[in-house]
Amino acid sequence: MLLFLTIYPNTKGATVVIPKQHLSSYAFAQSDQVLAKLIVATKKVALILDAALDGVGRTGMFLEGYEIDHLHSKLSPMHGTGSGSDFHHIEPTFGPFIEKYEGYLSSHDCERADDSELAALAQLLREHA
Repeated sequence: MLLFLTIYPNTKGATVVIPKQHLSSYAFAQSDQVLAKLIVATKKVALILDAALDGVGRTGMFLEGYEIDHLHSKLSPMHGTGSGSDFHHIEPTFGPFIEKYEGYLSSHDCERADDSELAALAQLLREHA
């Protein structure tokens, strides 16, 4: 595995972890073994970021795969989460509901979903499981 700080960071310490061998960018199309190696390597780097950066208690990971067609994980240090990984609630800000992928992922909450729509979606997913 190789790792590097991105030259286009959206936060201090934004890091990319990639396998040396070229593999297609969709992580969930990879074998369990390949994905496990990437995740374990990513975990090691995340813990380094947590220890090295002041005010970073946790680091988030994305497996997006649309910018470059080479398997990679993106690490985003969560500045302002403290010094240590113990859980503490941080109230999220609400963002817009995303109808179509816009070139980035977000984990913000949105308005409460309709129970009947959730039930229908859950049923659809069960049918494909």
